[in-house]
Amino acid sequence: MSDILDGDGLQIKSLSDLREELEGAFREIYGEDINIEPNTPDGQIINIFAQEGVDLRELLEQINAGFDPDQAEGRTLDQRVAINGIQRRGGTYTQTPVDVTADRSVSLTGLDDQAEALEPDVSGLFTVRDDAGNQFFLLESATINNETLSLTFRAEDIGEVTVAPNTITTVVTTTPGITEVNNPEGASVLGEDEETDAALRRRRRRSVAITSTGYVQSIEAALGNVDGVTTAIVRENDTNEEDADGTGPHSIWAIVEGGSIDDIGGVIYAKKPPGTGQRGDESVEIDRPNGTKFVARFDRPINKDLWISFNVVLPDGGNIDTDFIAAEIVENIIWGVGADAVGSVITEFVQGLNERYQITAMQVSDDNSTFFEVVSPESPQHRFINSTDRIDIIT
Repeated sequence: MSDILDGDGLQIKSLSDLREELEGAFREIYGEDINIEPNTPDGQIINIFAQEGVDLRELLEQINAGFDPDQAEGRTLDQRVAINGIQRRGGTYTQTPVDVTADRSVSLTGLDDQAEALEPDVSGLFTVRDDAGNQFFLLESATINNETLSLTFRAEDIGEVTVAPNTITTVVTTTPGITEVNNPEGASVLGEDEETDAALRRRRRRSVAITSTGYVQSIEAALGNVDGVTTAIVRENDTNEEDADGTGPHSIWAIVEGGSIDDIGGVIYAKKPPGTGQRGDESVEIDRPNGTKFVARFDRPINKDLWISFNVVLPDGGNIDTDFIAAEIVENIIWGVGADAVGSVITEFVQGLNERYQITAMQVSDDNSTFFEVVSPESPQHRFINSTDRIDIIT
């Protein structure tokens, strides 16, 4: 076959196609009796040339695929989604309060003194460390006068950094006069990782629904594109009666996680059709051009405890670290707002930790009394939350 780029897309030659062409060309030059077996010099040259041809074509295939936002990756994906007016959400840093004690007047340098620098001069920052080795920089410079002050520190690494109370006890930047550091509580702000390619693709697909004819999809897409919003669900009751979720007739129910109430209210004001009711405990007033007020309403997700119970054994014997398994479940299995908690999802995940695990009696519960293979939230507003102290692993 030939390399073709047409209405059906890009079609490229395979390794066998290229090798066959090269073998034919060699026979035309040297004669039909040439030995081009794979273990001969000529056969090896043909394989090298054919592989080089395949490598170039695969690169061309990646470039061509990069024009499709649903296939593009990395910075190429950033360029594609910009066409839809969105950009990748950057990561944020974890912040935590730390009590710093000094026996004299001590001036400490924070990140605010290096606000213009592209990279902080770590050697010049007052830095502390937790028991797990995570380093934290002082956020704002401060002076301590023979006292204990609670100061805010920012994690060195971007993204979510778990901070357990009373674990930040080591001073990295040796400073005369500083006698003790300790964090009496966990993180005050939990950082987020940079938006992944998969998440950005999903958000782009939602964003193109902003101008759709279905107003529910349009509101949901616009809310999902608000800065800081991580989840946006819009339910509609187009009947003359209150529905099973408690939403009034001819009304919408927006459930939004993240984002400012002003930005969310602005989207609802811009997208909600006239005469459509709203539901929600969160409200914000919007000034109309004619001087009247519009009140936008929505709800935030409500977290609900989930209990998990299952048996796990190693047929050939060996120790099973149940604390590790529980921690991995909490870290990696996140239930969506309004989504069922499914035991088989947990089973598949735990099986991936060790293919030798034999898992039985996997069950979940929303009341720690009755257990099932699947439990559903009592309303679309609820989201199940995992916790290590609610995971019972029997070995």
